Amino acid sequence: MALRKNPVLHLKSQGLVDPDDDRPIELAVYDVLLPCRNFLIDHKVAVLGRTSLTTEFLLRLVKAVPGISEKDAAAFFGFNVRETSFVLAEAEAPGYVERRDGRLWLTVAGDGLFRDGSSEPEIFAVEPRRREVGFDLISLAPQHPRFLTEFERGLPELAILDEEAAGSAAARIPQAFRRFFSEVADRRERGKGEKKDLYSVDPVTSKNRFLSTVRTVVRAQASYPSSEESDLILWRPEHEQADRPEIVSAVASFVDGLKQSRSEGDAEAYNILINLAPEFLKDFTRRDGLAVERYYREAITRAGDVRADRKTAPIAGSLLLSENRKRLLDVLDYGSRQHSGAPRFLLWLVPQVPSWNATTLLDETVGGIRTRWSGQRADGQKDALKSICLTAPRPPRYVEKAFEIVATSDYRRFPGPLEILIVPHVAVAAIAHAPIETPRGFAVPVGFVSFDAEVLRRAEQYVLDNLGTYVTDESLYREVAAALSEQKPS
Repeated sequence: MALRKNPVLHLKSQGLVDPDDDRPIELAVYDVLLPCRNFLIDHKVAVLGRTSLTTEFLLRLVKAVPGISEKDAAAFFGFNVRETSFVLAEAEAPGYVERRDGRLWLTVAGDGLFRDGSSEPEIFAVEPRRREVGFDLISLAPQHPRFLTEFERGLPELAILDEEAAGSAAARIPQAFRRFFSEVADRRERGKGEKKDLYSVDPVTSKNRFLSTVRTVVRAQASYPSSEESDLILWRPEHEQADRPEIVSAVASFVDGLKQSRSEGDAEAYNILINLAPEFLKDFTRRDGLAVERYYREAITRAGDVRADRKTAPIAGSLLLSENRKRLLDVLDYGSRQHSGAPRFLLWLVPQVPSWNATTLLDETVGGIRTRWSGQRADGQKDALKSICLTAPRPPRYVEKAFEIVATSDYRRFPGPLEILIVPHVAVAAIAHAPIETPRGFAVPVGFVSFDAEVLRRAEQYVLDNLGTYVTDESLYREVAAALSEQKPS
């Protein structure tokens, strides 16, 4: 009789995707401000050089054979009397060799040319220097100042956890300058091929403060999007990050602070997605709403490109990620072909998520969309698309700088997690931001982009129904309402 095998217990598939489809995915991009300060640093540099070839060989010989006779030294090199006299004079003049009773010895100065046990003698001269060098105030590592736009100056700033240490940075700069001397050495001097060592650091004077930007990409495993982590490779290579662990930690704390808890508005935002694109989302719609986990899995594993016969495409992650930006540009291209007139407005509903789109990519994207429809009218006037931000409450300064018009309201008519970008009669992007499969975590953006006429019509009507709460200027309201409904303003 055959033995009965014990049943094998299989654990339920872990995570949101199958192991074969699991991979790191990008969720968002952020540019955060790094506080820095310039310091005027007086210091001295030991400029190292080589002795002449004949003197070097003589010094190496005397180093190896102290007290060697002049006659033996000449015989070793095959020098005649005249040549020997010349070489010895060249070594004696600076005080590197002394002659006693016909024998050769290294002086203290000559012996000191063999630095750190080297077998080759080196000479050096101490020269004074004065350099203004920028250091960040978190890790005290070198940071080059650069011009920041008004948009960039409004971005979120990394917190300085040790304010006392930052305030006394000048006292710690000598040590930091020594540590990073090879990195901050004048590039013009390095180009001369001279070898330089830092000899001493003298008075340090604090100068003006400035800000720089640090770009971080938030990544996670596809199976666990709540396990996000920051990737700084677009800012600096890994070996330079290793020299700045305090900044790496500060960015990790910033990303951790973006987490939020689930809310009642999450389900409402997902339902809006269904209402806008019911045909597209029919396979992911249940009685209780959107099957979020299943749709998320579809978005990250089968996203695909927009095509003429594929008017709506799923997206996961920020709309400003490179792949999603490409899809956005594609729907704008396809959508513009089916609408002869140039759109007059871009409307972007800002979701209530911390540091939403805090990156220069927001400014570039808004500017790029506006530019593509800028042109000269028949009457000679320049016709430009106006960008409008719909938000409640008032947004951070970087958002205000990205848009021409910021329309705010004390009362939010749209669900907090909902984001909508709409170019009337051209294209729409709709996204819900909420933690997935966890009570608290990073708000994973999930939604779609579309140039489908029916999806557009629903989105335009939905925005129009709630527009009056945000746009209180009657003239502007009539213009925007007419653009959304494709009517001429009265």
